[in-house]
Amino acid sequence: MDEQAAKAPIDHVESKVEHARANTRNDKANQVLIESGQRLVLTPENNSRVLRKIDLCILPVVLGVYFLQALDKATLAYASVFGLVEDANLHGRQYSWLGSIVYLAQLVSQPLIAYMLVKLPLAKFLAIIVLLWGVTLSAMPAANNFAGLLVCRLFLGLFEAGVAPAFIALTQMWWRRREQPVRLGAWYAMNGITNIFGSLLTYGIGHIDSPHLKPYQIIFLFFGLITVAYSALVWLFLPDSPVSARFLKGDERLVAIER
Repeated sequence: MDEQAAKAPIDHVESKVEHARANTRNDKANQVLIESGQRLVLTPENNSRVLRKIDLCILPVVLGVYFLQALDKATLAYASVFGLVEDANLHGRQYSWLGSIVYLAQLVSQPLIAYMLVKLPLAKFLAIIVLLWGVTLSAMPAANNFAGLLVCRLFLGLFEAGVAPAFIALTQMWWRRREQPVRLGAWYAMNGITNIFGSLLTYGIGHIDSPHLKPYQIIFLFFGLITVAYSALVWLFLPDSPVSARFLKGDERLVAIER
């Protein structure tokens, strides 16, 4: 009786493991844990070591994307100071519509964004939308009327709509719940940094003399090309999950998954 009682919990645990294997067949993270065959002990030392690496390698990339997103949204306000309203012959509520259409596009596209976040690799999805909104912003110098600007701003909103949901997913993937508030605060702080440095950058860029481009066109083109270049960094350095993180070595991947 004692031997049977001792074996019963073991059999029950083994059946749970097999059930977990079946349910997580397509889950790479769980598959890595299963295939490692190791009993991982999460200690304060290895947890702190992995957390430092995550903060050094993941957080700066995320902060850069959020900085560019806030900056690219603000380019309309910056451009208006350097003659956009007059050259595009904006009147009435047209300028207000150019500001509002971005958020309307983001609102409408959320169901599609949610679907794509589930189906596509997270980091690659983020890199692609950064590239697309950078291309859109780079094309805005060619828009010289309300209709052209409205279309560009519409696509800008559609492509930027995935940033906040992707960041939430990234935060939940890489940081534990008690670690998340500080990191969330860091990328929200990019709004303030954008207001400070974006204005200074725009002031300098807006005073560049060009025989071919007007100041507001240079502003759109400069920040658009910066965003396009940064998308390559996101593609190269932001992993889709701890499983594919090249900056984690050996058991550090297992620690990151277990966290």
